[in-house]
Amino acid sequence: MALFTRELLVLNRKMKIVLLVIALSAALSLFFLWRYMVQQSMGQNAAYKAPMHVYSSAEKMMVREKFEKALKEYNRARKMLEKIPGIDLSTDFYYAIVNNAIGTIHLRVGIYGPKGKEAKLRPELGKNTGELKLALEYFNRSVAAYKKWLKLHRPTAPELAELARSRKGVAEDKIDLQPFERYERALSVTLVNCGMAWRYLKDYDRARAYYNEALKLWPGNKTARHNLKEMEMVLAEEAGQKAPAPAGEAASKTQPAPGTSQKMLDN
Repeated sequence: MALFTRELLVLNRKMKIVLLVIALSAALSLFFLWRYMVQQSMGQNAAYKAPMHVYSSAEKMMVREKFEKALKEYNRARKMLEKIPGIDLSTDFYYAIVNNAIGTIHLRVGIYGPKGKEAKLRPELGKNTGELKLALEYFNRSVAAYKKWLKLHRPTAPELAELARSRKGVAEDKIDLQPFERYERALSVTLVNCGMAWRYLKDYDRARAYYNEALKLWPGNKTARHNLKEMEMVLAEEAGQKAPAPAGEAASKTQPAPGTSQKMLDN
């Protein structure tokens, strides 16, 4: 009996060791699987991190009106994004943003002069049509990317209705935007820039269409509303008419400004 008991204890110890080895093996397998997934995720994030850091630096240069330096940095960010393996640039959000930003520099030069700020009076604006057309090339890339993504990922009508019901009674500033809404707002910003380019190319009907499309996507796009109103007032003045400002709004004497960044997307 004593011998049996000793053998049973030895067997129990062996089983414990086996179970411990199995447990450790399972834990190690899970660890390496987790580390692989993290590395995959971090690898993608790291690939975006560098070009978007360059983009952010360019945005700061834009604010300081260092347009030539900003353009170089935007183009550097674009080339960095183009070298990332495995991403679909035709629907990539960041690639679309960078193209819009590059177009914005060319738009400013087309409207305001070589350094983006020389022209002050209305007759002096929009003289460089080559830069305006170049701006449109970049804007069109951006628009195509946003629209392609939205075509693939925009929610169905029932899903949109459910989303609206879930937000009923929630303050606007408390609403977390869905990915498709961020794409719509970003697209709206770029459409405004397209409208500005066509305005200074003197295709007012096309400019109006772009402004209205921007507002349809994002009714809260104040830049679109301001630029459309300002364009209509200028056209009315040039036609010898007086266009009254909408009720509750004073007529603006400022020139419209292009939009580049994501700041508007978070409002």
